[in-house]
Amino acid sequence: MTEPALTPEMIGQALMARRYADAAVLLQTWVDRYPDDADGWFNLGYSLRQLLQAEPALHAYRRAIDTGITEPEQVWLNMAAIQAEVLQDVAGARASLQAALALEPGFVLAWQNLGQLEEDVGDAAAARAAYEGALRHAPGLGRAHARIAGIDVFEGRAADGLARVEQASAQAPTRDDLIELAFAGANALDALGRHDEAFAQARDANALQKGATLMLHRQSDVTAQIDAMIRLFPTEPLPDLPSEATPDVAPIFLCGLFRSGSTLLESLLHRHTGVTMGGELAYTPWFMTQYGQHITPATVNDAAARFREDYASFARTVLGGAQVFTDKRMDNFLYLGLIKRAFPGARIVHVQRDPLDTFISMYFLPFADSLTYANDFDDMLHYYREYRRLMAHWQDCFGDDILSVRYEELVDHPETVITDLARRLGLASGAAPAADQIIRTASVWQVRQPIHARSRGRWHNYAGHIGEIAALLRTEFPEFSG
Repeated sequence: MTEPALTPEMIGQALMARRYADAAVLLQTWVDRYPDDADGWFNLGYSLRQLLQAEPALHAYRRAIDTGITEPEQVWLNMAAIQAEVLQDVAGARASLQAALALEPGFVLAWQNLGQLEEDVGDAAAARAAYEGALRHAPGLGRAHARIAGIDVFEGRAADGLARVEQASAQAPTRDDLIELAFAGANALDALGRHDEAFAQARDANALQKGATLMLHRQSDVTAQIDAMIRLFPTEPLPDLPSEATPDVAPIFLCGLFRSGSTLLESLLHRHTGVTMGGELAYTPWFMTQYGQHITPATVNDAAARFREDYASFARTVLGGAQVFTDKRMDNFLYLGLIKRAFPGARIVHVQRDPLDTFISMYFLPFADSLTYANDFDDMLHYYREYRRLMAHWQDCFGDDILSVRYEELVDHPETVITDLARRLGLASGAAPAADQIIRTASVWQVRQPIHARSRGRWHNYAGHIGEIAALLRTEFPEFSG
C-alpha cells in the first residue's frame, strides 16, 4: 500500500502558520518514517513545546541530539527552558545549560539563562558568576550588567550597581541593552534615595521600551476584552457537573494585577500549610490564546470541559501529581468565568495592593511586550479601572468563592493574615519540605528578604510626578486613601 503523501513543504506550511497541533501530527509521522532525521525531531520538539507538552517535547529534543543534529547546544538550551519554565525542574534545567556550555563555552544565551535560573532559586553568588561568564564573551551585554546591578542592590551595594550601569551604558551596543541598563539604573537610584533622578531614569527607560515594543497598546482593546468576558459569562448560577466530570485536582487561583504581592502570599501560604506552589502556571492564558476566540455562549460548557481535563493533566505533569496547589498567574482574573465553570469548587484569592504602589513598581521594571500598559501611567490607570470592573462582575457571579487579601495587611500582620486565609481555604497547618524552589518574579530578590514594609507607600517618594493620577485614584477608589 502506498503511504500517504507527506512533504517537507506541508510541514513547513503548518509551522509557518503556527498550526502546531497539525505540525506535531505531521512531524510525528515524518520521524516514524525517517527516524534518523535530526531536524525532524527538533521541529517535533519545538511544536510540542508550543503545545505545552513538556515530556514529549523533551523526548523529541533528546532524539534530535542522539541523531546528530548540528549545533546541539541550541537543543540543550530549548530543553532547559522547558525544564525551568514548565516542569520547574531546577536540577534538570541546570544540567541542560551546563551541557550546552560544555559544547560551546561562548554560548552567551546559555550563560544568561543559567544566571536567571540561579536568580530564580535565590543563589546570588551563582547568578553573578553566570552573568560574568556571559560578559567574558560579550562585554557590552546590557542584560548581564543590569542583572548584576540588581544583585548589588539586593546585597546593599546600590552605589556599586549604579556605577556598573553608568559605565556599561556608555558602551551598550544596542537599544535593548540600553533599555535593560536604564531600568537597572532607575532601581539603583531608587535604592539610594535619589528619587527625582530615579523617576527621570525610569521615564527614559519606559520611553525607550515603548518605542521598541512589537505590540501597540490600545485602551479600546482592553475595554472590548472586558466587555466580551462579561457578555460570555453573565451573572447566573453555575451548572452542576456530572459525577464523572468531578476534577481530581483542587487548584487555588491567586489573581489580580501583577506586582500586587502574589509571590509573597504564595510563599507564606506554602510555608504555613505545605500546599504545593504552582507558581505562574502557563496553561490558562495558553488555552485562551488557542481557543478563546472560538468560545461562544453555545460552546462555553464544552470549552470548560476541555479546559478542566487539560488543565488537570498539565498540572499533574508539572507538579508531580499534587492535588491541591496554588496557581498565581495573576492575569487569570480575566478568565475566572471559564475557571469556575471548569472547577466550580475552585478557591479564588484576589490579591490587592494600593494601585499607586503597583503602578510605580511596574514603571520601574522592564516588562517589554508582556505588559504593554506598564510603560504609561494613563494606560495603567485605564487598565486598572477595567480590571476592577471585571472583578466586580466576578464578585457578583461567585460571591464568597472569591476571597480578598490586601498586600498592606499581609506585610503588617503576616501570621494573622495567612492563618485566617488558610482557615478560609480549608488548609491545615503543616511544615513545607525544603527544596530548591523556582520563584519567577520581577522582584526575585525582594521576595527572598525578611518581610518588610519598605515597598508600602513607595509611591509617596514620587508624589510630585504622579499627583494627578493619585488624586483620580483616591477619588474613585477611596479604600486606598490611606
